[in-house]
Order: sequence, then structure tokens, then C-alpha cells
Amino acid sequence: MGLGPPPRLDAAGKLAVSGRCNVCGRRTQFLYTDSALYREELVCVHCLTTSRYRSMARGLLEALDQLAGVRAASLAELPRTAGGRRLAVYDTQVAFDTGGSAYPAPALLERCRWIDLAVSTWKAGRLPGERLGPRVTNQNLERLTFADASFDVVLTSDVMEHVRLEEPAHREIRRVLRPGGVYLFTVPHFRDRPTLERVRIVDASDPARDVDVLPREYHGDANSEDGRALAYRSFGIDLDEKLRKLGFEVSYTKRDIPGLGILNTELFFCRVTGATAR
Repeated sequence: MGLGPPPRLDAAGKLAVSGRCNVCGRRTQFLYTDSALYREELVCVHCLTTSRYRSMARGLLEALDQLAGVRAASLAELPRTAGGRRLAVYDTQVAFDTGGSAYPAPALLERCRWIDLAVSTWKAGRLPGERLGPRVTNQNLERLTFADASFDVVLTSDVMEHVRLEEPAHREIRRVLRPGGVYLFTVPHFRDRPTLERVRIVDASDPARDVDVLPREYHGDANSEDGRALAYRSFGIDLDEKLRKLGFEVSYTKRDIPGLGILNTELFFCRVTGATAR
């Protein structure tokens, strides 16, 4: 799909694409400085979401439609009440607002009385499963404290490259999803080569034995104490098959939708096999 009309400069001198945000629901400008950085830019001037978070919102809105028959053009426009099926949603990203970007999805979902929302972060010094705030618990994705089949939807956005033991974490996500449940995620990866190992795990039980295969790469993390997270790998095309072996139907898309401010941004929409939508 083409990118539509040429971008223009907004009042602050940044480039902008016009559209409607599928998070806050408002007509807006999506601001960016470099087209090579679309994925982490295209910031909505109203809610400060980036292209990546709107890609996640696109998948979440589709999942809510498929699972509960609830349709909305944006997360902000989801009905507060719904007469159909209740859904349990687990978001591994707490809401944040740095002033330059933001992730308001949990706050918008929390308003929906037909959604049972769980949110988590991970603080190694705190007890697994410990309550850290309203709806927020301390969770290590490699060993979740939730019961089997707890959720209809699980979301991770650029998380799995930072999880030391990725395969156990994906097994845990599969375990806590209900039949027909949806795992939505984004992750930096290649579509033309296998996963690139950046840190080799020699002994799963001993992080001190990890070996740096490549120079250490850190990504920004609004929820960590030092504002960054180590990347253990750059995923490749083999990720799809790993997920299929766990029992997921894997749908991968990287479709430009300029009107939503989604450009050069992927989405994995993975459905637990063997069950109907509703």
C-alpha cells in the first residue's frame, strides 16, 4: 500500500502524516523525524502512541471482535458495557507516559466492565505474583503465577527479545491462554533469516554463565530502573514454526495503514488452535 499524500512539516518542524488514531480515536497528526524510524515514531499528537502501539491496538480490536463480537474503531471507543461474553486480557506492559511517547492501552481497557484486565511488570527483587498496584502484579514471563487457561488475550510488545529464556516464556503464554485465545505481539526480527543469537545461554539456571556472542545491545525500556533492557536475540523466521509447535495458528502481517499512522510495523496474531471464536 502506498503512503498517500506527501508528509508535511507541522508547527514544531517535525514531519507529519494525517489520520485517525485507533487508540484515542481522534483525528490527529502522527509526527516523525525520520522515515527509517517509523516503527518507534509516528507519535499521535493527542495520546502520544507510536506506530508500534497502534499496530498492537489494531490486533487487539480484531481479537475483541472475533472473541466477543465487540467492534470499535479505537480503544477509546470500546463500550463500557457489553451484553455478550466477558473476556480476560493480560497485558505485559504497564501504562506509561514519558512526555514524548505513551502507552495508555491498559487505562482504556480498564474502563470496560466486560473486560477482566491483568497487567504485569517484572521486578527481580520482589516476590513472583506480588501485587504492585491496582490490577498490576510482579510476573516473570518464564514462570507465570497465573493458573492454566486464565486469559482470552495476552499482549507483549517488544518484550520477548529481552526475555532471557524465550522458549519457556512462550510455553507459559500458551499455558495461560484459553482454547481459542489470542496471543498478540510485536518483536524486532528478520523475515529472511533465522534468529540471531546475541547472548548464548550456556546454563538455563545460571545467568552468570551467559556468553556475549555479539556486542551487547540495549533497547529503551520505560519501566526499568535504568531505562534500558538487554536484547538477548534478534528473532528470525524460525519463530513462526516454534509458535506453531506450541499449538498456535500464526498470522504475521506488516501492512502499511497510513490513515492509522501504522507504517513499517509488524504484528503477530496467534490463535490457540482447536476452538471457535464465539
